[in-house]
Amino acid sequence: KNKLNTILFLLLGFFTSLLFPPYFFIPLGFIVFPALCLIIDKIFINISKIKIFFYILFFAISFFTSFLFWIQNPFFVFDETKNFFYVSALLIVILSIIFSIIFAIFYKYNQLIPTIFFVPIVFVFIEFTYSIIFYGFPWINFSLISSSNSMLAFSLKNFGTLINSYLLLQVFCLPYLLISKINKQIIVYFIIFAFTPLLIVSLYNYLSQSNFEKKQKINVEILQLNFDPNKSIEENKTRLKKIYKTIDNSKADYIFFGENNYPGIVNLNDLNSLQKILKKNQTVVIGGTRKEKGKYFNTLFNINKSDIIYFDKKILVPFGEFLPFRKFLNLFQKISGPFDFTEGNTQRIITIGRDISYIPIICYEIIFYWKLINYYNYDSNFIVNITNDIWFGDHLGPYQHFYLTKLRAMEFNKPIIRISNNGVSGIFDKNGKIITNTLLNKEDKINLTLKINKSPNYYKSHYILKNYFIIVCLFLFLLNFIEFYGKKRI
Repeated sequence: KNKLNTILFLLLGFFTSLLFPPYFFIPLGFIVFPALCLIIDKIFINISKIKIFFYILFFAISFFTSFLFWIQNPFFVFDETKNFFYVSALLIVILSIIFSIIFAIFYKYNQLIPTIFFVPIVFVFIEFTYSIIFYGFPWINFSLISSSNSMLAFSLKNFGTLINSYLLLQVFCLPYLLISKINKQIIVYFIIFAFTPLLIVSLYNYLSQSNFEKKQKINVEILQLNFDPNKSIEENKTRLKKIYKTIDNSKADYIFFGENNYPGIVNLNDLNSLQKILKKNQTVVIGGTRKEKGKYFNTLFNINKSDIIYFDKKILVPFGEFLPFRKFLNLFQKISGPFDFTEGNTQRIITIGRDISYIPIICYEIIFYWKLINYYNYDSNFIVNITNDIWFGDHLGPYQHFYLTKLRAMEFNKPIIRISNNGVSGIFDKNGKIITNTLLNKEDKINLTLKINKSPNYYKSHYILKNYFIIVCLFLFLLNFIEFYGKKRI
């Protein structure tokens, strides 16, 4: 019986991973989550807490292994890092243990919440926990499932990523109502405390919309160069000539290259020669490594005939762009390199013309949804995300990253221009619809006239709803804790 239960949880974890890109087997959600509800109500009640912990651990390991097995790929890009691939397995184990601990604690003290509500609450609380512990890893995001359909943009625009994750999982659990007995009074309480705030926020967002009638067009060109990261000094010279030639031949007003496409260490004076070949009113956006006062920055350069504006990456990748506790973890230097990148400190906004501005985002910063929109940039016209996904392999990683970008277009209600060195590059409209995209691992380019305007964004209500959800979770946990120990005394 234990073996059968173990196999069952391994299968449920694997099937859960198939809900995400690039698979999007959405109907499985209406099987997996009602099945979890049934198991919690019928099986968990008769077994020990330690067995519950291990069954959930099997679920989590199966889910994360299937969902994140691609994270080993960056270790195989360079020969000197191949022997460290086991670090990726360590991450999966850590994530699985955290998942199981939180689930087991919530289950142990739950005395009040019906299982049909308990499952989505605990899953989303775990999702939130991943985003704040250590250096944060909000890649595991159930809202990502919504990116399969642009029709789901309404929920993301109005309620944000965290609440949308909850609503999606709650819908998956609904079939369990057919076979469960739930107190009607509890459903009424749930509607009051869960859905009423959402209705109020929707109404408030609708009434507070400003008039955004002024529309503009920009002529853009995306260059997917597909450069190999293993490069020599001679190759750098060849690549630079190719970049200059491409710019010289382009008739677009805005030309976009990927992350770190400008070869070598960039000094701002080096970019003067690039400025000289630009046509009037032409702008180039390109990523490169900048050095200033002995510090290194992963930088997005915005270059036109008269100005060079730059944005330095603010959210750096641990073990990729810096080595945490370098003094003690020096054996991992082959992974992160001999020096650490420095966090940028400029505002996340670049103005490129009269009444036109965009939000610059570099690589995996795109997953940190609550750190990207603020008072200074919420009414920007569009978003530019430069990246280099060559580290992610050829299967799940690049596509998950692509659809996470699509998610931000839906949530922030803004078009996104995404440029990846090796793909998948593309342009999304403000509802997350893919206007056009390239193929993975191909040299390619996109020419498009993009319509832009200043669309409303509800980042303030997203912030309020996220905090409301966390407060409700903590309040419910406190009530359950009191109820649990009250019964124990009796």
